[in-house]
Amino acid sequence: MRNWTVTAGMITLVGCGGADLPEGWEDAEAIEGLTQSECVASAYDETVKETLAATPESGAVRLDYRAAHFRCDQEVEGFVRKAGGKVEVLVQPTEMDPGAVAGCDCLYDIGMTLDGLSKGAVAVELYRRWDNLNEPNDPVKVGSADVQIP
Repeated sequence: MRNWTVTAGMITLVGCGGADLPEGWEDAEAIEGLTQSECVASAYDETVKETLAATPESGAVRLDYRAAHFRCDQEVEGFVRKAGGKVEVLVQPTEMDPGAVAGCDCLYDIGMTLDGLSKGAVAVELYRRWDNLNEPNDPVKVGSADVQIP
């Protein structure tokens, strides 16, 4: 029993070592306060498309990612890279190497606010990445928007 406890502790430490981010995103910052709805629609309805809406706020931008396509019952997280007048956001599952997955996909509404932006024009790009059971698993661009930060 003692060996199992030590082994479990080691697994926990490895799991807390950081997010599994794609190449080029290693320095991205986790987005605090991201919200995810319950399943809002079937991912198999081809009339529903993933969309991005960006609303400027004072020193920030509010992003609404509608119809985000992920597995059923899969929690997601977001990461941001900021450089000059460009903001890139990546949304991906919190568990990139799931041991078991649901046999279905679902569409979710995801919201987030990115703070700390300077006044002026900002180009926002949104990317989605599925878990590592998918090959290839490179980020896919969902949408982009140009906003003027007041």
